[in-house]
Amino acid sequence: MNKDEYQFRLQMLDDDRSKAVLRKVSQEGNWGRSIEKGRAQGLGLHKEYKSRAAVLVELQTFKDPEKESKVTKIVVALDVNRVLNPTGLEAQVIGAATDAITYMIRTSLHLDNGAIRESSYGDFEIARMRNTPPDIEVHFMPPNGETPGGAGELVVPAAAAAIANAFARATGIAPRRFPLRDFYPEG
Repeated sequence: MNKDEYQFRLQMLDDDRSKAVLRKVSQEGNWGRSIEKGRAQGLGLHKEYKSRAAVLVELQTFKDPEKESKVTKIVVALDVNRVLNPTGLEAQVIGAATDAITYMIRTSLHLDNGAIRESSYGDFEIARMRNTPPDIEVHFMPPNGETPGGAGELVVPAAAAAIANAFARATGIAPRRFPLRDFYPEG
């Protein structure tokens, strides 16, 4: 659509809480700054459980098919109405962001003669410490007087979208299959 991701989302969002987390993550992540070729930022936003999550990801891509794309930074803004256990929630957010890295970059299911090849977690290539970015920021929005919302896996879809959007901006090609480690655009 040739529109800035951030501006487009702000125009399309219909609630102030979603706009607030998007503004916070773009401010804290320095959205739109100049980045060298092969790297890009991407945004994702998700709301459910009476909560909102916005994620900004910075991703590095490589032309070498032996190297998979790497998330180098994650910034999360979270509005769960009221944070009861900040340390626990921060750990949960980091785990959910790492799960998104697993789904988007590392793992996939394969069919062999109609049967799924991966039979257990031993066959499932989850993200490791080396796949986790050294720079992860989690920002909680101030309480708003409402009952606490849920966090569950709130960050997973927002982080997954941010990774896909960053990959599209870095390569110029919107991925249509995942994981990204199996997708290397030509050229």
